[in-house]
Amino acid sequence: YMKKLIVFLLFVGFSSFAQTDTLSASVAKNFIDKEVIVKGKIAGSRLFEKDNKKTFLINLDEKYPDSPLTVVLYDEIYTLSNIKGDIENKTNIASGIVTIFKDKPQIIIKKIENLRIY
Repeated sequence: YMKKLIVFLLFVGFSSFAQTDTLSASVAKNFIDKEVIVKGKIAGSRLFEKDNKKTFLINLDEKYPDSPLTVVLYDEIYTLSNIKGDIENKTNIASGIVTIFKDKPQIIIKKIENLRIY
């Protein structure tokens, strides 16, 4: 019996270690400075342009300022994303490192492959 229990615990430990889970936007704040994959509903977005530089913000699950996570796209990544039209209520999957900007969690998209909107 003990051998079966040990084998089971080892199997559970290895399978959970190898598994990559997708987090909800609301728990991203618990993973500061960690690389994660987050899935959420787009509640709003906004493009800022200043000095020929673009910053595109995607707020997940709630509109700004209540959004639990903002996905950030700068210049080249925003252009590569080819986002056009209304993306509100679509699903967003973003992968990257969770950081803090003005006391709010964010993920800055550094490679276009790390962003999916559908």
